[in-house]
Parts: sequence; C-alpha cells; structure tokens
Amino acid sequence: MTATFLSLIEAVQTGLITVGEFSSSIEREWNFGNERATLSEAQKAAIQQMFDVVVYYSPYPNERARIPIYRDEKDVLHAAQACRALIEAGASSPPC
Repeated sequence: MTATFLSLIEAVQTGLITVGEFSSSIEREWNFGNERATLSEAQKAAIQQMFDVVVYYSPYPNERARIPIYRDEKDVLHAAQACRALIEAGASSPPC
C-alpha cells in the first residue's frame, strides 16, 4: 500500500502543499515512516527514484546555479508524476 506517498503526491499536484513541504514530507516518510515496510520492491524502486530527486530540492535559484545537483520545483513535480505513474501502473515497469 502506498497511501501516504500517493496522498502526498496528490497534495503537491493540486497545490494543497508546497513543493518544499512535499519534499520534507517525502524525506521524513521514506526515512522514518512505517509504510515503507509494506511496499513491494517495485513500489520501493519507484519511490526511491522520486526520493533521489526531492532530497536535492532547493527553492533558491542562486544556490541551484552554484550546485548543479540541486533540483527546482519543476524537477520535483516531474519526479512525483513519474512515481505516481509507475505506482498506478502497478509499478510493473522498471524505473527510468
């Protein structure tokens, strides 16, 4: 079950939470939440791929310009959509 992760993705996509709040929530849930233990390997792979983007989110353009690995809002939203698509498809496809 991926209820927490999917609800967070839905919240950021609909504007109920900011990208910064989303990134913090995903990081906290992935590292300290209980849901991770209930996920299939395919779901974990999809969420791990998204996590690898959100942990590098920075709201500061100057910081992103200096540190190329840092990600912007567009990158995070794209990763969230890709994760959602994989999960909703049953995560049968390998992560890109």
